[in-house]
Amino acid sequence: MLNDWRVYMDGTGEEQKHVAWHEVLKGIAQLNGISHTLVHAAYGDHVDLVVAGGNHGKVLVQWKEHEPAERHFVLATDKQSALMSNLVIEGEEIAFPANWCVPLEQVVPICGDLLRSCEKGEPDKLLWLPVEP
Repeated sequence: MLNDWRVYMDGTGEEQKHVAWHEVLKGIAQLNGISHTLVHAAYGDHVDLVVAGGNHGKVLVQWKEHEPAERHFVLATDKQSALMSNLVIEGEEIAFPANWCVPLEQVVPICGDLLRSCEKGEPDKLLWLPVEP
């Protein structure tokens, strides 16, 4: 189990070090689009997990791998969508492709697996889309 995460949550407004994976997951589960809209967790210089939003039960999930090469992914409901959806992140309403705004209840178990293993895996009903720079 990976229990040495560095975490920033806008709900607390401060960065914490040496955070257990289940505490990070608890922060993700509390995203509400109002007072708690961002969780950024990093494990060393290896990976970053960013979960943001929470309004209307939807969040944006990004996963970045830094080794052996930079790779960036976003969790999505399907491959593409012309529709946009708004998420509130740190008080700002930001538009994202609607398929990138995924249900929080589906995200929590996926993030639990990520935080325990540092492996993104292949989730059921959702997929990881590579984000090109």
